[in-house]
Amino acid sequence: MYNFIKTIRLAAIFSFVLGIIYLFAKFLLIPILIFALIMKLFGYFKFTTVKKSSNQESNKKHDDDNFIDAEYEDVD
Repeated sequence: MYNFIKTIRLAAIFSFVLGIIYLFAKFLLIPILIFALIMKLFGYFKFTTVKKSSNQESNKKHDDDNFIDAEYEDVD
């Protein structure tokens, strides 16, 4: 009798673990594989980054001249 209960308990544990693996595969594995395939396809195309010229970089460093100073009055 004890062996029967032990076998039922082991079957319940296995079914729980396999059920969790099935849910993972059903909801996550397929989207992960699709994402990996899409990233692999993007890997075939070579995208180059747009490099900024030194003139644009110097303008970014000196943003103090680009600020607009204004004084606000209280609205009655």
